[in-house]
Amino acid sequence: MDERYYRLIEDYSKKTINSEDLTDLLMWVGSSQQNQQIFRETLQAFEAADYYLNKPVNQAKSWSAVQQHIENTTAPQLPIVRKINYRKYFTIAAAMVVIMLLPLLYFKTFKPKKTEVVAYNEIYNPRGQKRLITMPDGSNIYLNGDSKIRYALNFNTGKRIVYLEGEAFFDVQHRSKQPFIVYTGKVSTTVLGTSFNINAYPSLKNITVTVQTGKVGVIFKNKVKNDPVQFLLPNEQLTIDKNNGKLIKTHVNATDFNSWREYKLFFYDKPLNEIAEIISREYDLDILIKTEALKEIKLTAKFDKCSVQQIMDVIAKLSGSKYTIYENKVIIY
Repeated sequence: MDERYYRLIEDYSKKTINSEDLTDLLMWVGSSQQNQQIFRETLQAFEAADYYLNKPVNQAKSWSAVQQHIENTTAPQLPIVRKINYRKYFTIAAAMVVIMLLPLLYFKTFKPKKTEVVAYNEIYNPRGQKRLITMPDGSNIYLNGDSKIRYALNFNTGKRIVYLEGEAFFDVQHRSKQPFIVYTGKVSTTVLGTSFNINAYPSLKNITVTVQTGKVGVIFKNKVKNDPVQFLLPNEQLTIDKNNGKLIKTHVNATDFNSWREYKLFFYDKPLNEIAEIISREYDLDILIKTEALKEIKLTAKFDKCSVQQIMDVIAKLSGSKYTIYENKVIIY
C-alpha cells in the first residue's frame, strides 16, 4: 500500500483532509474490497491511538485517592523477605518507556507539512474557436469556445489536477499511481486513464459528464459533506444539478456529445435559449430571442459543418419562428 494513503486516512480521522485529498482517498477505497478493509482497519487504529493519546487525567482526583489511602493505612508490619521478580518489573518499566515515547514518535512521524506556494498556468479559448492542449503528462485536452482551464506548473510531478470553466474533452494518459482530477465548481471528476467530455458553462443549470472510454468517478460536494462516488462507464452520462446536487445517470451515444470537436452540433431535447448559447459560442455571434415562449421550445437536431443560415433555417422550421441576420447578430421572433 502506498504510504501516502496512510497519511490521507489519518487526515480523514482528524477531519483535516481537504477536498482534493478526499476525492483521491475515496477513489482508492472504492477501487477494491482489499482497500476498503485496509481503510477500516487503519481508521480504527488511528481513532484508538487518538483516544489514548488525548485521554484526560484528573490529577486532583488521583492525589485525593492517594491521601485517603495514606490516612486509612494502619501501622506498618514487619516486612516479609521474599525474592523480587526483576524480570517482571523490567518488562513493566520497558512498557512505560514505550508509552511515554508514543507522543514523540506520533508527532515526529506526522508533523505538519509546510505550506507551499503553487504557481498556475491558465489558458482561455475565445468564442468561435477550438483548441487542442497537450499537457505535460501527454494527456490531450480539447477546449471548446469561451472556455478556460487552470493547472499547476508542477502538474507532471504532483497530482494531475485541472480546473475547468466551460466545456472540454479529455483524453487522459494512464498512470495507476497518479489520478487525473478535473474540478468544475462543486463537482470533481477523477480518472486514471480514459476519455470523457465535461460541459460546465457557468450560465447552465447543470454540469454534464459523458464517458467515451474507460471509467470515471464523479463526486458532488454539497454544503455538509461529499456525496458518494458515482462511477461511469463508456456511453454513460451523469447530469448534476448545480443547486441541489440532484444526479441523473443515463445511457447515451457519447460521440454525439463530443462531436463539437469536429464542428458538428447535436441538440437533444434542448430549449431554444440553450441552443442559442451553443450557436453563439460556435460562430462567435450574438443571438436575441424576442419572446419567453420561444426560449422554452425544446428541439432535437444534428448539424454537420453547416453555415449559420442553414442552421437557422432548420430551427425556424422546427420552432415555427422567423429570424433576421444582421452583421454579427441574429434575432429570432
